[in-house]
Amino acid sequence: MTNQLPSGSSSSQQTPAIQLRGVRVHNLQNINLDIPLNQLTVLCGVSGSGKTSLAFDTLYAEGQRRYIETLSASARQYLNQLPKPDADHVSHIPPAIALKQNAGKRQSGSRGIEPTVAIESGIHHYLRLLYTSLGQVICPTCQLPVLPQTPESVLEFLKTLPENRRYQICYPLLLAKDQQPAEIIEDLIQQGTTRVIANHKIFKLTENSVREINPSGDPYLVVLDRLSTKNLEEQRVLDSLELAFELSSGQSVILVEHHPDIDNSTVSLTVDEKLWLRYDFSTDLTCSQCKKNFCLPEPQLFNFFSPTAACSTCQGTGVISDSASSLKTTQACPECHGSRLNTAALAVQIQNKNIDQLCQQSILELQNWFSELSQNLNQPVEQHVTPLLRELNNRLDLLAELGISYLALNRSMRTLSGGEAQRIALASTLSSNLVNTLYVLDEPSSGLHPVENSRVITVLQKLCRLNNTLVLVEHDADFIHTADHIVELGPAAGKAGGQLVFEGTYDQLIASTSSPTGEILNAPSSAALKSVPRKVDPDWITLSGITCNNLKNIAVSFPLEQLCVVTGISGSGKSSLIEQTLFPVLSDLLTETEHAHSFPFCQSITGSEQIDEVIFLDQSLVGQTPRSIPATYLNLFDDIRSVFAQTSDAKLRNLSPRHFSFNSKNGGRCPECKGTGSIEIDLQFLANLNMTCPECHGKRYQRELLEIKYRKLNIAEVLELTVDEAFPFFRGQPALQKKLKQLKDVGLGYIPLGQSTPTLSGGECQRLKLAAYLTTSSRNKTLFLMNEPTAGLHPLDIRYVINCFEHLLTAGHSIIVTEHNLEMICAADHIIDLGPEAGEAGGSIVTTGTPAEIAQHPTSHTATAIKKRLSHS
Repeated sequence: MTNQLPSGSSSSQQTPAIQLRGVRVHNLQNINLDIPLNQLTVLCGVSGSGKTSLAFDTLYAEGQRRYIETLSASARQYLNQLPKPDADHVSHIPPAIALKQNAGKRQSGSRGIEPTVAIESGIHHYLRLLYTSLGQVICPTCQLPVLPQTPESVLEFLKTLPENRRYQICYPLLLAKDQQPAEIIEDLIQQGTTRVIANHKIFKLTENSVREINPSGDPYLVVLDRLSTKNLEEQRVLDSLELAFELSSGQSVILVEHHPDIDNSTVSLTVDEKLWLRYDFSTDLTCSQCKKNFCLPEPQLFNFFSPTAACSTCQGTGVISDSASSLKTTQACPECHGSRLNTAALAVQIQNKNIDQLCQQSILELQNWFSELSQNLNQPVEQHVTPLLRELNNRLDLLAELGISYLALNRSMRTLSGGEAQRIALASTLSSNLVNTLYVLDEPSSGLHPVENSRVITVLQKLCRLNNTLVLVEHDADFIHTADHIVELGPAAGKAGGQLVFEGTYDQLIASTSSPTGEILNAPSSAALKSVPRKVDPDWITLSGITCNNLKNIAVSFPLEQLCVVTGISGSGKSSLIEQTLFPVLSDLLTETEHAHSFPFCQSITGSEQIDEVIFLDQSLVGQTPRSIPATYLNLFDDIRSVFAQTSDAKLRNLSPRHFSFNSKNGGRCPECKGTGSIEIDLQFLANLNMTCPECHGKRYQRELLEIKYRKLNIAEVLELTVDEAFPFFRGQPALQKKLKQLKDVGLGYIPLGQSTPTLSGGECQRLKLAAYLTTSSRNKTLFLMNEPTAGLHPLDIRYVINCFEHLLTAGHSIIVTEHNLEMICAADHIIDLGPEAGEAGGSIVTTGTPAEIAQHPTSHTATAIKKRLSHS
């Protein structure tokens, strides 16, 4: 049975649209839907309602699959083709590009090399091409240009010599170890050569002169021509030089009669007791003064992921371990000074800057630098590099338009805030300048302060005007308000979701009586802003002299047994304060070691003795294998296996809890798929195919285990239950229900117990970790640090997290979160607002206090957002 469109939805028959019919991917319940082409569509709904299933597992998967099918078989083998979504009919879908949540913050690459802003934005690739095209090698020792020589360039040098100066055109000839001078001389005579310089003497080549020339380790200089600058015969000179380069594999030597008017800084050579000045020329890149060889610029020379370019000391990481410290710390590599590149790469310059010096500049500075470079190029060169410069300028302009022009290109992605990383990933995706393409984006508002939303929205609208179709999974009110078309799934999560709740415009959404999102957006302000914290006279932890990254020698006090929210626009210093200062300093002080360590970026800390432990809950993955599931992470699975082992059928077959584990080789897991539920098939010239295991049909277990049932469900069916469904199912099992209750409290009631943890979002991983701590019975006074715990949550689900925080605070714990969500900010007892802007313009404390006090600040961006929220309500 198919869903009918809600009565308040708008018809899209007059607008060309992607037509979806009978979509049954995951929890989607056979829905029918039209997505207008060349418009911005927002998918909203409570967490777990099916938004990701529709956006990524249906729209993106089918758009990518159809595009890949147009490629040749040889090309398809290198591409990861997504499976065909379960749907009756999909039509008019363009090729698709996707940007998933937290795509910007990647892990370290090969050999521990961390990606940078330049790499993630795609700019570094074009810079490497630019330095290959325009780069000039400058000898770092002599500071002289190193150029490959030609007969024409040597001729130009000869024209600079004073008149009436004698010179000789030669080439070096080195004897092999087992070669006798007689053999060489005989060959030279046959070639018509008449003179050779050896042992500081000129020898005329005759058969009698062979015995006069003694073997020597130094190369002989074969004289091809003797000329004077009085009458410069250009063609004769060019012919002799060309022959010299040819016979010596790219080497030639000019001996010029010594004269006071000639630069005497070059090498001199005495021949027959007369002084000559020696000038060496090479078709290779060899410094004319120190004779050091350099590599010809090519793109791989500037790629520090490659051994060809990487510094040999740090292997391209830019840092080395600090052996003088007992902590696991690093310092800049003394060889490359953190540039990651070897001397050959750093010797290549454009306008007196090598590629590392260029990447040290901010995006704004680079825009000015490229403008100056374009003006200084001559016409032939400009035509050659115009496409490169255009691509570089477009990407820099897009980054500036997204509000991160203060970032330097060599900044490690690991040091960026969530909002900065998200916008770099967004810029990399959007800078392709494609048309008639489907862009599927997962929460582009993630990590953004509310005042920054307009920048991203402007860029997305511009992309639509290029005849592209945008589908956003979003909860933010600003993005929903801007959308041309809104689709809401629900009404609840998991099996209670997957239905089309609403489809239409924003005005229709807030007027709808069936839309939970519309009800939230249209609801009046619930209460006055909090003006009094939960604890009027709390204890404090105070740090002073904080200088980490862009923090400007600030002092900050954090209240205990309260919800403290650190706010500020992306790049204002929130992560530097919490993740890179507060957490490592407290961790060191609370660790039982003989000596506490000092931190150069924090002068002092007081009040740490008032807590027992500090825990930082980040958004990294909690499991890396397909067999890792939420039930195993919280030890729920141990209890579930024990329940099944206690059934009469299990006891009759002598089955223990171990047999119900799909992680154990000796358990009852399917031998074909080893407990993963799927197998990967190598199709050789096609992409590898993941398919449901034909032995267990995705159940993970052997048939014998699946015959054991508890309350009419086998263990595979139990793992398919969501947390909300499992809670009443395990009535009478208090230990199990307690752990399930913690998952419900952190807003994860919609996830299946057996969902693979690598498929969880960053926000879900973070809340899963929080639930794991909630299940412990520790009575320690704990300080919890979290980064954007509301990531990926619908406003209705945020209330679960706030209630969970209430539980922790009531138990005597303390919570500090970095957050942009206004619901969480307004629930805070104490707010620390950083800024006023980002990068160098940030790093200061703008204001602190309760939400009511913050809202009264005249210049705070957070105050502006709070007042806007109240006015909209």
